Amino acid sequence: AQYIARYGEDSLKKSLKFDNKYLFDKLTDVYHSGTKHEEEQPSHLVIADYDICNNRCVEEYGNPCQHFCPAQVYEMVDDPSRPGKKKLQLTPSNCVHCKTCDIADPYQIIKWVVPEGGGGPNYTNM
Repeated sequence: AQYIARYGEDSLKKSLKFDNKYLFDKLTDVYHSGTKHEEEQPSHLVIADYDICNNRCVEEYGNPCQHFCPAQVYEMVDDPSRPGKKKLQLTPSNCVHCKTCDIADPYQIIKWVVPEGGGGPNYTNM
């Protein structure tokens, strides 16, 4: 976290060499987890207040969810309604059900619930 605060996320990503033998990017790891979700099911990740994520958390913590999530579920993307600002975008179908977000969120506004159908990762593939 200190590295990211000092040098920026892009610098960290450039310093990592994903060789797909010993070091994999997050989305490849999600694939190897064997987790399956129905794409059209309701999100099992509930954000109580997006305004906190999009404003307060940006300033106070730099949106740590996009870094501590091992499955790239949380991503800050450009907000077309607020030029120069970002907003939180969820990709719940990437979730590997580790519940890190539910535990590590500094505001405790992310709630993880069991997904529809009870599906989850097949850790034997990892």
